[in-house]
Amino acid sequence: MTIREAEKSYFPVNTQQSFLDLVSSHISYHKDEDGEPNLVFLSILFGYLEHELTVCRLSTSDNSSEPENDATKISIDASKNSSLTSDEERANDTNFPTLELDIVEGLYEQFTLMIKSQIDKSLVELTTRSGYATKLLCKRVSDVIWNGLLPSYHKDKAHIQSLFSYLTGRQLDCFGLAFVVVAACQLLNYGDVHLVVSGDHAWAACGEDSKEMVEVTWHGRGSEDRRGYTIDQSVTDKSWMYHGGSAVKCDRWMELVAMLTSINPSISIHCDSEELLSIQYQLMRLLYSQGQLNNYPMALGLLCELSDSLQAKDLDMEDLHKKSLAVVQTLYDDLHVLPYCSKGHFCLRHQRYKEAIKYWAKAALVVSKYNYGKEDEEIYKEMIDIANDLIPQALKEDLSLCGDADCYRDILRFYDGICLWEEDSSTPVLHSWWARHFTFTIGRFQPSAKESIKITDSADLDTSISGEDGMSRRSSRGHGVSMSSHSASSASMSSPKSDLCSSADSTVSYSEPCSSKLSAKACSSDSENPNKLQLHSQKMKALKDMLISGKKINSQAVGLLLTAQSQVHFVKRRSNTGDYSMEYGNTFKRGRRSKDFES
Repeated sequence: MTIREAEKSYFPVNTQQSFLDLVSSHISYHKDEDGEPNLVFLSILFGYLEHELTVCRLSTSDNSSEPENDATKISIDASKNSSLTSDEERANDTNFPTLELDIVEGLYEQFTLMIKSQIDKSLVELTTRSGYATKLLCKRVSDVIWNGLLPSYHKDKAHIQSLFSYLTGRQLDCFGLAFVVVAACQLLNYGDVHLVVSGDHAWAACGEDSKEMVEVTWHGRGSEDRRGYTIDQSVTDKSWMYHGGSAVKCDRWMELVAMLTSINPSISIHCDSEELLSIQYQLMRLLYSQGQLNNYPMALGLLCELSDSLQAKDLDMEDLHKKSLAVVQTLYDDLHVLPYCSKGHFCLRHQRYKEAIKYWAKAALVVSKYNYGKEDEEIYKEMIDIANDLIPQALKEDLSLCGDADCYRDILRFYDGICLWEEDSSTPVLHSWWARHFTFTIGRFQPSAKESIKITDSADLDTSISGEDGMSRRSSRGHGVSMSSHSASSASMSSPKSDLCSSADSTVSYSEPCSSKLSAKACSSDSENPNKLQLHSQKMKALKDMLISGKKINSQAVGLLLTAQSQVHFVKRRSNTGDYSMEYGNTFKRGRRSKDFES
């Protein structure tokens, strides 16, 4: 693949509209001709733009002796409407950077030469007889790119996810390395190598029908090398980082969507690039209209957030969230947590506090299907922010919720899911902060709301279902049932351990397929008696008498029970390529979200 002459004619690109025209032309041509976008060209192009609109502007702002000068001041307002008048567009275009063809073309040729000169496709171990890439080929491409990285740099740094950052600064983050490997394989005409993404990790799929999964990057703050390891059920089972085997397996157009979602418009901790936000939104809106986001829940959620922040009126945000949750439930076995969190945050921003708590409870029920490990730092931060900041904020904003039995039941479900997440995990989840905020949150509810809830024990129901189904479950979880993946677009691996459905108000719930008789009965039971609550975690069962009592909560007793480690077990996962259990952090860092919803 090369840069077409028609695309070269757009250079130099010096306005936002000309950049959008260039990318739109590229998408339209490749949609009609060869069916896939040129990932190498687009990664260089978007990385170039992001660098100019963020890194360069931050440097200009820092070096300016007159920060309030109109020529150098960066005016960012994410709440502005994305539609601009012609005068405003002209004003923005005067500050828009100029993207030169010789830079883009030179970097493209440099990367092409580097990959093709170091990868010999004729080697038997790299290509199968049918022409498919092997896992060794993916590892070899990863080696070539890995060896070009700086020996030491801050891997959490922003704006290092593109080929531009690799070729100009020799830096890539975790996602960037995986994406560049896939782009290089496209350059080598391996059509079977595709990107697989979860909420906090990325890897490659190769072989016939892209069934073989292989690590091509690291995961964590450092450069722990896990490249070349096979990803199979023993690795993905009960692991949130791999979405339990139901991660999003991309085609070429979804890889373009993944690249767009990785764009970071932040100039500093306090401001974003308005132009980059607008470009990101408009291109994702274009791909959404073509159906390229239909099987990508996280991209649908991001599109909704962009539409909300830019106050765009051309999309139905409720419909976007509905589609995101529907695809999670139908294609990914209801194993993605972040779409439920995103819906809850959306409801909070729009002062729908009761709905927000309901969706956070659903997110906790999904995360309870996994075992917690130290590599799950991102989702841990999400859950602790919800528990310690967002739920208290919602109760503070709407005092009527403190007398609402349904809201109280959802909060108990949320903590039940968190406790269940901890059970059988290799790392404890709950500590004194959790206990302190749990006691504070529960203590805000009126005695009438607490006493109206009837907590039932699931032991008898679990026993009867075990006899009917003949399914083995972990002794500490009465609801755990093996699930099977039926997603054509997710990784071809089995799904995590369980399915747990909760009752929901009909105005805010969607279809939630239950994979077991237990889940179906639990859902049916809650629907028949809305005041009945079934707890599944051992810790919450131990607290049930205090939870439905109108008396003051004993904070010391709650703290001792929640922080007890008796339910935590060390579980070793095995891989057919060897044990590589290490403590991984998170390369996709974000700040705490306590301030995100104050406005």
